[in-house]
Amino acid sequence: MAGRFTALLAVLALAGCDLGDGPPERHVATPSGEATAAPAPTLAQPRPSRSDLVVQAIRSCEVKRIVFLHSGKIWITYRGANTVHTRRLDTEEIERAAWEHADRCNILIGIE
Repeated sequence: MAGRFTALLAVLALAGCDLGDGPPERHVATPSGEATAAPAPTLAQPRPSRSDLVVQAIRSCEVKRIVFLHSGKIWITYRGANTVHTRRLDTEEIERAAWEHADRCNILIGIE
């Protein structure tokens, strides 16, 4: 039994399997034939949610007017006169950011 286990480990080592002992990097051959370590791939940062993008726009004073409707819709007017209305935003987070930055950014806030 010990012989089979040793043979299995030898096959895995020859196949280049990482058993978790080494650093998370890959060994690649350069054009000159030398082996060098490549950094482990990194995952891309997740895209911010629509609510996060609105909060960022509020904090950077890009928002001119926000109207919160009773139905849950939010109308957002940006400084470039582009108006967006949606229901799929985190209303509490946007309202908190709007009130925090209303005076500094001259944001008009309306609530139905």
